Amino acid sequence: MTVKEIIGTLESSDRLRIIEGKAEVYVGYLAAFKPFADHEISEEYRKYSEHEVKKFRAVPEITHRRWKELGLMKPLEPDQTAQYKFSDLQMSLYYTIYIQERKGQKV
Repeated sequence: MTVKEIIGTLESSDRLRIIEGKAEVYVGYLAAFKPFADHEISEEYRKYSEHEVKKFRAVPEITHRRWKELGLMKPLEPDQTAQYKFSDLQMSLYYTIYIQERKGQKV
């Protein structure tokens, strides 16, 4: 299965994370990655849409809302507003796609 095939099952508002080898190559909303309607095709989509998927997971990220002032580890997308708040915590769900690293291609 390719990245293009698997993201066809997701919604544009879903958060997506693509990992090639050990490097994160894309983190963000699916709508910014996959072309919808009259949007431009992103450079990441051109580069990774035909990659073979090794593994697919739904990975929750739970962080403290005040992570910066408390000196805690930063979230994957620190500039995004929390989807859910549990007192001082926030949770985001990322559909994480692990892809086969291509030989001779820099990450």
